[in-house]
Amino acid sequence: MIHYDYDLFVIGAGSGGVRAARMAAGMGVRVAIAENRYLGGTCVNVGCVPKKLFV
Repeated sequence: MIHYDYDLFVIGAGSGGVRAARMAAGMGVRVAIAENRYLGGTCVNVGCVPKKLFV
């Protein structure tokens, strides 16, 4: 069995997950992130940010 040694495992790399991971890493915590599709989450990459309608 493979052994991983992380202090924090973040599920989802949306805005909240990335922020939590970066803050923790900045404090010296060993962090891993699991994301199915895109870093940044659905809103940033696919479209619930209203300003994209005006671009």
